[in-house]
Formats: sequence, C-alpha cells, structure tokens
Amino acid sequence: MYGGRAPPQHAPQGGTAMSPKTDSFEYIGPIASVERTDRGVLLKSDNAIVSVTFAAPGVARVRAARGHAFPPDFSWAVCADPQPAPFEFEEDDACVSLSSDRVSVTIERNPFRMVFEDEAGVINEDEPGRAIGWRGQRVRCCKTMPADEHYYGFGEKLMRLDRRRKRMTMWNTDAGLHHPNSDPLYVDIPFYIGHRAGRSYGIFFDSTWKSLFNMGGTALRYAYFQAEGGEANYYFIAGPDMKTVVRRYTELTGRSAMPPLWSLGHHQCRWSYKTDERVRRIASGFRKRAIPCDAMWLDIHYMNGYRVFTWHPRRFPDPRGLIRDLAADGFRTIVIVDPGVKKEPGYSVYDDGLSKDYFLRRADGTLFTGIVWPGTTVFPDFNREEVRDWWTDLHKGYLAEDGVAGIWNDMNEPSVNIRPHRRVTTEGVLHHDPATGGTGPHLQHRNAYGLTEAMATHAALLKHRPGQRPFLLTRSGYAGIQRYAAIWCGDNTSAWSHLRYSVPQLLGLGLCGVPFTGCDIGGFALNCSAELYARWIQLGALYPFCRTHSMLMTRSQEPWSFGERVTRIARRYITLRYTLIPYLYNLFREHALTGLPPMRPLVLEFPDDDACAGIDDQFLLGSSLLAAPVLEKGARRREVYLPQGEWIDYWTGHRYPGPCTLTLDAPLEIMPLFIRAGSIIPGMQPMQHTGERPVDPLILELYPGEPGGPAAVFDYYEDDGQTLDYQTGAHCTTHYACEARENGGATFTAAARQGAFAPAPRMIELRFHGVSACPAQAVLDGAPLDRAQPGAPAPRNAAAWDYDPDTQTATVTVSDTGQPFAVELL
Repeated sequence: MYGGRAPPQHAPQGGTAMSPKTDSFEYIGPIASVERTDRGVLLKSDNAIVSVTFAAPGVARVRAARGHAFPPDFSWAVCADPQPAPFEFEEDDACVSLSSDRVSVTIERNPFRMVFEDEAGVINEDEPGRAIGWRGQRVRCCKTMPADEHYYGFGEKLMRLDRRRKRMTMWNTDAGLHHPNSDPLYVDIPFYIGHRAGRSYGIFFDSTWKSLFNMGGTALRYAYFQAEGGEANYYFIAGPDMKTVVRRYTELTGRSAMPPLWSLGHHQCRWSYKTDERVRRIASGFRKRAIPCDAMWLDIHYMNGYRVFTWHPRRFPDPRGLIRDLAADGFRTIVIVDPGVKKEPGYSVYDDGLSKDYFLRRADGTLFTGIVWPGTTVFPDFNREEVRDWWTDLHKGYLAEDGVAGIWNDMNEPSVNIRPHRRVTTEGVLHHDPATGGTGPHLQHRNAYGLTEAMATHAALLKHRPGQRPFLLTRSGYAGIQRYAAIWCGDNTSAWSHLRYSVPQLLGLGLCGVPFTGCDIGGFALNCSAELYARWIQLGALYPFCRTHSMLMTRSQEPWSFGERVTRIARRYITLRYTLIPYLYNLFREHALTGLPPMRPLVLEFPDDDACAGIDDQFLLGSSLLAAPVLEKGARRREVYLPQGEWIDYWTGHRYPGPCTLTLDAPLEIMPLFIRAGSIIPGMQPMQHTGERPVDPLILELYPGEPGGPAAVFDYYEDDGQTLDYQTGAHCTTHYACEARENGGATFTAAARQGAFAPAPRMIELRFHGVSACPAQAVLDGAPLDRAQPGAPAPRNAAAWDYDPDTQTATVTVSDTGQPFAVELL
C-alpha cells in the first residue's frame, strides 16, 4: 500500500475523469460506494461496478462492467480454483487499499485508478484519467508505460521478443504466406510480462473477444489493452522475478502433462506424402541413412476427398498394415484432422452432425458454410459439451482400430475460406455461449475455437488409447492450450527472416505457458536452399518440438535432399538431439512442476542483466545449455553474448568467463553451443528412435564450477515414458551432485533413488569435463577402480575409468542400482 507513503499525485490529462476528450471513451467515474467482501472489495460508481479480489497468493483479479451487475463468470483458460487469502483492508476519503500475500492494490477514488505493488513497491499502475472505460461495446484498460519497461508474451508473434512499441491484435487467423511482423497469426494469448530493472509482473486479460494490445505502438506514452465486447476481466500477477510470474500464471491456466517420450524425437512430414508407398520409402530412407526419426505424419491427401475420418481407398488401401509396419520399424503415425466437415448428404459425419444440429449457424438459422479442402464445409460448435463428446467418439477408428498414435489439428482458427476469389463472411455466425446457455457472436468465441477442438481431440486420445499418453499438435489455441496440445507455428516460409524470427516466436509462446512448440524446419512454403536447411536443422534440433515439414510443389525437404554435406550436418544435429533427450525430458518435468518452458530467453535466467532484456537471437535450453544459431545467409561467424558465469564451448571445451561478447567462427557445420559451468546434463547414446533400446548406459555430462563454489546438482526424473502410471506415483528421482577439487580432481555423489518406479538394471557413465591432467586414480566408494585398457572395449557391467587428454575428459563407468554411491577423481 505504497509502503506507508501517500499515493502518487498526477497532473490532469485533459477532459473529465470519466470521459477524456482525447479518445472518446467513457471511463469509470468517481467511486461512490465501497463494500468489503470475503475475498476483496466491490466498488460502484454511477456508471460501473468493479471487483478486486485475490485469486491466489501474488495474484489479484480485476473485474469491471458497465452498470451495476457483472455478467456470468466463465473462463476457458482458468482451471485453478480460487484460493481465498487473508488480506488487510484500509479505506479513507481518497483511497481504498488491499494487501495480501506479496501483492497490494491501492484504488484511488476520484478519478478512479488502481496501483499495484509487489514486495519492492509500485510495479504497475493505471494511466491517470484513463483506467477502465468503454466506447460502444468496446472495453479498454490503460496502463502507464515506464520508459525502461520491456513487454514479453502475447502468444504467437513473428516479431522481436520485446514487444514494446508494438500494436498487436488478438484474433486467431489463418495467416498463410505471412512475413515478419505480420499480425495476427494463429495463436493469440492475451497475457504479457512487464519487466524493468530486474523486476517483473504479468497481466492476463481473460477475454476471448477479438482484442488489441497497444504497447505504445501508435506513439502513445501509455499502453492499453481492449476487447470488442464483454467486461474488463484481468489478473495482475506479481513477481518480483519473471520465473515467479510464469509459475503463477501457469498455476492459474494449467501446465502440460508429461509428453510421450517418442514425441521428443524427430518428426517428418510433408503436404503430402500422397501414397502409402511413398510413406514407406521415406521411412526406409531414414533407417538406411542412420538419421534418427520417431514419427511419420500424414497430411490431407490420406483422406478420401478430404473428408475427415476417412482413408483414401487407392492411395492408402491398407492403413492398418502401413501403421503396423511403420511401428515395427520404430515409427509412430500421426494424421491430420481438420474441423471442417464436407457438406455432403450421404457422408456419415455430415449426416450425423446435421441430424443432431451440431454445426455452427448464422443468426437467421441457416448453416454457416465455408470453403476449405473438401469444398463447401460446415463447422462443429465445439463450445457445446455434447458436440465435443461426439467429435471425441469420431476418432475411435483412427485411434482404437487403425493404430494412429497422435492427432494433428490444423485449420482450426477456424480457417473458413481457401479461395480468395470467393467471399465467405463470419458476420452473423453464432456459437453456443457456455456462460449464459444462449448464443454469442463469432467476435466473442472465435479465439476459443482451436482450444475447444483441442479439448475434444485430447479427450479422444485418452478415451481410445486408454492408459497411453496423448499427443496432439494444434495450429490454433488460446490461453490454457498447453493443457491439451503442442503448438507449431503454422505455414512459415523457407526464408532467412522466418528462421531468424522463429527464435523469439517460440520464446514468446514459452513465456505464455506453452512449453511444447516448434516451427516447420526448413520452412513450409517456397523452396529451401541447402544452406538454409543446414542452419535450420541445427536450430530446429533444439526446438522443443522438432519436425521438418514442407509444401506440395516445392522441392523435397527430407534431411538427405540437399546433398551429402547437408545430410551429414542433419544427421549430426538430429543425433545430438537424441543424445539430449533425457535432459529435454527432464525439462518437461520441470515445466510440469514449475511452468517454466524448456526453451528460454536469456532474460528469464538472467533478469538482472540489462543486456539480456533485448537478446532474442540466442536462447537457453533449460538453464544449462546456451545456443547461438547462425541466422544470416552466408554467415560464417557470429557474435555471441555470454551472461554472468563461466561458459564452456560444447565443441572445443574452451572456457569463457562471462559476462562477455565474443565473435566466433561458425562454419556451416557448426552452430555455437555453450554449457554453463556448474551443470549436470543427462544424456544417452545415439539411437535411431527412442524405443530402439533401453537407456543403458545413462550418461551424465559433468561440468563442475570452480573449486570451492556451489556444487553442480541435478534431480534426475524417470518414468516409463509411455503410460499415465506416473500420475499415480510410478516415477522416481535421483539427486546427483558434482564438485571440482582444488587439486584438479572432482567428486561425484548419487543419492538413493526416491520413488516407486524402478528402471531396468543399467550402467551409468560419468563424464567429467575440464579435467586438465590425467587423474592418478578413480575411486568408487573408497575402492580404486581399474583403468580401461587402451583400445579395448570396456567390459560389460564392469566398473572402470579412463581419460582422454584431447578432450580433457575423464570417464567413469559404474553400475547404477539405485543405491547411493560416490566417485572421486584423485
């Protein structure tokens, strides 16, 4: 509450408190009455009602509506039940103040205005004279915009990570052949993080209405967000740090469950592999060339006339046989399912949906029809629970009978017209409104369409593949989509600009709570060059979701399509991804526990480093691995910023003290990678697919920090990687720690494995990096180990050690039984 200080004073902005003449909005007038409630306060003016409550520790909710009553309360995004918290309440003639755990709100009566504080003081405040207002049905909330504040988030945006001075529309759109700074795109999430001077806060504007965020993009000195209808309904989320904001936001809107392990592998797709013979040939090409791959994807040509839930009788005469044979060679099969249903009497899906009145209609009662792949098309109203249940059951043939392992939801903004010369309008289209039980306009419900289809598809995967983890990829979504699906960034282009902006595009989604994201590697539209594909597969191998995809009538885009040199590069980096899958899998576990994304901007890990605030051409995978992809055509060097700490070049082992800026050689074969000193990175030996064999040995890459400094630690999580048993306790964790010694040696300890899951017996390979001289001895629990014989393979299941002077790496291999042990390098 201003830390005991008087509220700040502001000069008048022109016009009256209710209705400044500058923007024609009618703003909330002076507060006339105040009522304390069990969770906050209810305020009334002559033209509006305002509620301020505490939804969770560190989270305040603001609702404002015209008149003197709120509309029914409903959210597709918020899944957490409110957590009433004790709060302090003060009131005087000038202000009403509420203070709860880690967040305080001061409400100035006249003119109405709110000021938010975290533990360090004021962090966010309404623009004087322009707090919350209406113009027609449009509602607007205005915030001050400090000169040094950065803005991150807003969903899927192909632009710089810091979206200050941007004006962004929230309106899920089929944005084919888009370009950098095109807006809107496929996934709009009305959440952002404000960050300055090491402190962060979040605002989640929970409105599915078409909306707009103007973060100073029209030369305003203040920011605002607005919707085309509905109430002002937003959550203020206190930090004080960015990680806490992300954690609290994902507590509110949910987190992703653990993905199936195979989904972290490499995926191959094209629009389209048009026959089963072609699919088999591509799959065989991966195995023949020893390029790892876990999944083959089928685009729209597998269907009969693009009718969803069908197979083409000539192109795919035996889908079960194809899927069975692919599975025998380690490939899962994923099929595309669009929401559009061909309007065709005699087609069972259309006939059944029509008889049950499950499709969207216009206000005049006629069916809403669009023009997509099947031709004239109708669209299910997924806002209705019974329609979602119906859609869920339609997947039974694919999932329970044919053996499909995952579903791909495309065209679900929804895309309603693929023929530009034809006119399709969504004016007058009505959706079921679950808040009122009636109907609402397309402007209100479009942004939730992809989310509600994903809900139905996710339910299908759970129902028709019982006990197995679902995998769903969606093009569109809303806040909370992470509970149901991974996201790819739609129809990008084989262009260097799209490669460059894919980094902030995915980083922004990660800050919005969506961890499982990727872009079409190599670009979807136009022809990809050999150099562009080489650079893109280097980067894409570290995307959380790794899939190559391309468009018909473009050149082939398999990893071997660009000559032997690029094939070797692709093999190297896809193989690198597979060696890192245990690390990546644990990052998804970290997301499930904390909401943090696997792919992170530097500012998330180094919020006090001002240099990191604007860096969006580098990223961190977890907290330990920093990637600096080469993003410019012809570049063979690149500048890299290394934050505070010591950083080890992944390829050379050279150590650099940070913070520093380097210019490094980056020939076509090399994407600069660095390991943060004080890290443990779990890995595995290369495999052609994740199910090829058990992880044996488990590899731990050990990069201890300076002697006497903090130990490198890692809590290694394991489960079966396939089933839902982990949700009922079938998982385990082992605590590992490693420290450097003053004499050049090191110690490693493994605690007893905790949990109900028991991995199969295996070896564990400890790789101590940065060991400048050959140790005199390696000791396991006080007993000396034998050194491996030069040139001889290590005996199976026998403890031993060795040293490589070229890489300055000491390797110790011991049996991993789940019992505690300690290793010393002397």
